[in-house]
Amino acid sequence: MTMNAMNKAQIIAELENMIAARLFSDQPWLADPETISAYHRNLIQMGLVEQVCAEPRTWRITPLGKELDVDLFQAFMGLWCEWEVPLILEEYGLINESEFNAILECATDADAERLLSGYVKRAYFDYRKAAKFCTGISSNPSN
Repeated sequence: MTMNAMNKAQIIAELENMIAARLFSDQPWLADPETISAYHRNLIQMGLVEQVCAEPRTWRITPLGKELDVDLFQAFMGLWCEWEVPLILEEYGLINESEFNAILECATDADAERLLSGYVKRAYFDYRKAAKFCTGISSNPSN
């Protein structure tokens, strides 16, 4: 089966597998450029991200990607810059303002992964728990 023929449930299952490979493995959670590129290609093949301009290269999340909260999933996968992750988690209500501020105040480049991975793992479990109760309903507050 090609990625293009996947239904939403199959895409979500694939996203979950991608998260598990990044967030719950022995490898670093924050992805290197090579890994980001490989994961990004998968997201494009699944129809969740699309290129809108060749020069400069510009990308956007597709309507399906928005529906499936792919920006949040990318945070769970460690594909965003470590300083964007708290913004995304707060936007989805997965950390509160005081947690957000604490992350920004005590984080340096050296400890970003160690500090953030705990918050991200908790946010992932909270998101999945909420998704079980709201199947088919996006948790993105801007939708």
